[in-house]
Amino acid sequence: MRRFAASGWDVLWVEAVAMRSVAGAGRAELRRVRAKLRSLGGLRCVEERLHVLRPLPIPPAGRAGRAMQTRVLRRQVMHSVRQLDLGLPAITWFSVPVAAPLRGRVGDHASVLYYQDRYDEFSHVDRSYLRQCLRSLAGGCDLAIASAEELADDLRALGANPVVVSHGVDVDRFSQPAPSPPQLEGFERPLIGCVGLIDDHLDMAAIRAVAGSMGRGTVVLVGDTNTGVASLGHPRIRFVGRRPYAEMPAFMQAFDVCLVPFVHNRLTAGVNPIKLREYLAAGRPTVATALPETEPYGDVVELVRDGDWPAAVARAVMEDDERRRAQRRARVAGESWDVTFDRVEGLVSPLLQRDR
Repeated sequence: MRRFAASGWDVLWVEAVAMRSVAGAGRAELRRVRAKLRSLGGLRCVEERLHVLRPLPIPPAGRAGRAMQTRVLRRQVMHSVRQLDLGLPAITWFSVPVAAPLRGRVGDHASVLYYQDRYDEFSHVDRSYLRQCLRSLAGGCDLAIASAEELADDLRALGANPVVVSHGVDVDRFSQPAPSPPQLEGFERPLIGCVGLIDDHLDMAAIRAVAGSMGRGTVVLVGDTNTGVASLGHPRIRFVGRRPYAEMPAFMQAFDVCLVPFVHNRLTAGVNPIKLREYLAAGRPTVATALPETEPYGDVVELVRDGDWPAAVARAVMEDDERRRAQRRARVAGESWDVTFDRVEGLVSPLLQRDR
């Protein structure tokens, strides 16, 4: 979206549209609810032509909750459009299925479905409703983009004709040397790092197995916690918490090995992990679960197929050198977000010329 704005598009990005209902009174869930309430920020300008709306966090709980979410979300979007004096024609871009009822109701000339996750496999969601929303978008949007082949298959089964566009990476940002973050001071090396949301798609047993196999060193987890982490209670595992995106290159470059430890399920089979490319752009040895979208990187990534994460991490530590780091960076050099944007804009721009 930054690149759309830089290319002359006016962008109103609606973030954090709730997909889940409150899932109980556990600590992780209470933290999530508090964070949602604290983050009410309304409308803000991120940079020229790029505006971000954080709507009221209304959970789509039942028919009444869904109707309320749609009504309030539409009202906030239309108010923002008027406040910003955004011109028409407009294109609606749907990244989360629950926003499907807004298609054709916010002054949009055309619509895009950007399918990047099997959201119906997330915890504590109404799977039937999300699948209904996805079906509506797949059948009604003028353009469908999928970030992985598995996801494209989902859309084809719903009658869409999707284009597969993989995620990109800010190659320069992650390849530029950065000082080690102060949060890592005092942690015993080697540092085995994992960046991203700590949720139930992560293989907790794999992370603990790596920590348990280490005679020395530290497993560092960087990211919010969205699930119970009692199983990760180990003296060699440290939680840094969520850090700003601008700090991610420094963390990744400080790690001796980076992890993409996903469980095998329907959700992760459709995941195209951005962090994998970021690790490689940083030149770091990377160990990842063997999944459809990680398999193509087997030439520069240690893929785990047999569940033996400790052995894979040990190999990654031992086999690292400057030549391999250069190979990793070169592997993703042509997969920048600029390349991705050029392709996506080429798909979206013709929609402005279409008759309604």
